Amino acid sequence: MPKIAHPIRPLADVNVLPQKDGTSDIVVCFMPDPVMIVGEGNSKAMLALDASASLRSEYGFGGAFGGSPNFVELVARKIGALLTGITKSGMAMGIYWAVSHDGSQIEAIGEFEEAAWSQAVIVGPKKQVWGKGTKLLPALRYCVDTVAKDSDWTMGVFITDGVIEDEKECLAFGLKLGQEMATGRRSPLKFILIGVGKQVDKGQLERFDDMFEGSGIEVDLWSTGLAYSMRDEADILNVLYGELMDEQMTVAPSGEVRNRDGKILKSWTNGLPGKFRFTLPRGESQFVITVGEHRIVQDVSEITGAVRSQSQLLVQKG
Repeated sequence: MPKIAHPIRPLADVNVLPQKDGTSDIVVCFMPDPVMIVGEGNSKAMLALDASASLRSEYGFGGAFGGSPNFVELVARKIGALLTGITKSGMAMGIYWAVSHDGSQIEAIGEFEEAAWSQAVIVGPKKQVWGKGTKLLPALRYCVDTVAKDSDWTMGVFITDGVIEDEKECLAFGLKLGQEMATGRRSPLKFILIGVGKQVDKGQLERFDDMFEGSGIEVDLWSTGLAYSMRDEADILNVLYGELMDEQMTVAPSGEVRNRDGKILKSWTNGLPGKFRFTLPRGESQFVITVGEHRIVQDVSEITGAVRSQSQLLVQKG
């Protein structure tokens, strides 16, 4: 689904899918509010990027005939910037994982604020070699022991393109963490595992997601999602948005979406959701979200206008 390049804040994500009848399906997602998600405590976040050898081309290494686009950098910049919005300090940590010969090491990228993440240089490990294995446990331990230290709530986002070799050890570690959270001995943690590409084991993702079923432990430690390719930036971001903001989470007591002329397209009286969908009428290129006296005016002509231009060109050629 095509995305608006720079949504008007506090919108984080605006997807526009033009339809054959001239209307457009719009999916809107608000920026995460750290107070709403984690309260007023000290929240932290980390982005962990798989740096195994199988992903080198997605980091822009194209061999003797030149490099390909650095898709990992494009995605990492957006996720890193987004994660800063849910931390108390306004900064988020980044690491590479699955580095070294057996894929068992990590390498720190750094901790950045939103503006720095938007320009971060993400080209793969500098001190370690690209990994020949994919071991997740060291990255989990780093998130728990280092990032989450003195934190009231911590999120770790892990991106991988392969089968996780130490699944059994990761699940055992997760079970221990879940028990500690359930009994109040550990502050809440949230891990999001995003699998990218055809080599990812879907069953493995499901086992991480469902690891507490039947255990009696009522915590939500793991969430997982799948994207076809590292180049499917929208799919990767939607997995994350789905965890941070969804249809069940409200950002205001009520709200409306109107077109440019003031016609109500959709309204909510029992809570404006953090993520919602509506239809923009034929020929429209703008919508307005109204919350009390506040108005968010979002133009979508960069997508709808391009579609109309292509359609007109086809008509002229015909």
